[in-house]
Amino acid sequence: MINMMKADLFRIIRSKSIYVIFAIMLTMAIISAVIKMPGTIATANSDSMEEINEIADEENTNSLDAVLSKLDSKRSDEQKKNFSLKVIGSNMNLYYFIVFIVYGVLAADISNKTIKNTLSSISDKRKYFLSKLIFILSAATLLIFLNTLFFYGINMIVNGEKYSVSLLRMLEATLLQLPILLGLTAFLTLIVYIFKSGAWYNSIALLGIILFQTILSLSNSLLKCSAITTYLKKYEAQVALYKLAVHPETYHTIVCIIMGIVMFLASVIASYYIFKKSEIK
Repeated sequence: MINMMKADLFRIIRSKSIYVIFAIMLTMAIISAVIKMPGTIATANSDSMEEINEIADEENTNSLDAVLSKLDSKRSDEQKKNFSLKVIGSNMNLYYFIVFIVYGVLAADISNKTIKNTLSSISDKRKYFLSKLIFILSAATLLIFLNTLFFYGINMIVNGEKYSVSLLRMLEATLLQLPILLGLTAFLTLIVYIFKSGAWYNSIALLGIILFQTILSLSNSLLKCSAITTYLKKYEAQVALYKLAVHPETYHTIVCIIMGIVMFLASVIASYYIFKKSEIK
């Protein structure tokens, strides 16, 4: 099992994809630090965009520098400090990097049929399953915390302590997000074991989450269901991660941790059952 993980590590290190991921992470951190705004893929930080539009209208300008300067002057010292937590709150962006890690470590192995050679050498599905799972979770966890460390360092260089909480506070915020992010990681491995196809995996992992959010939003608009509304406002992945980082509340944090653990355990158990019963061709 150790040899399999070493082989995966060697393959990841030799892959150009991991360096592209690091380059994108650094670029995102630099851009966020320079413009003093986090970039998000959902609606958790839509208030910032609304504020920018309001200032642009008030000042009657299309100059981004002028708008950002005005926005910055309106922020209180506490808001400036919380800027670094808002960036950590946008960690749902890491989902797309984790998608590629799962693809490179597991989906490509199954899709390209190289899994058959691996299993013939170890003749144990359990070892294969655990090796891939441990490596993927370790790589995802490392990526999540590296992202926090990258941003902390860059933000301190660009903006100084005025725009950052302590590194310990940022790591605590990241730790609170970990159950949800690792739950999503385990769910991605489940998609691989269900469809056994890299193409299907990429389609579902990349487009499925957007489709899921769209369906929920439309359902909420049409049905006016309180359960869906509560989920979208508090527990939708991007919103939940943002609240855990910026405005942690005891009850909300406990629910999110339980959600992450349940998603993780259900995905791992289902993945192992499907993989154990499947025929490797």
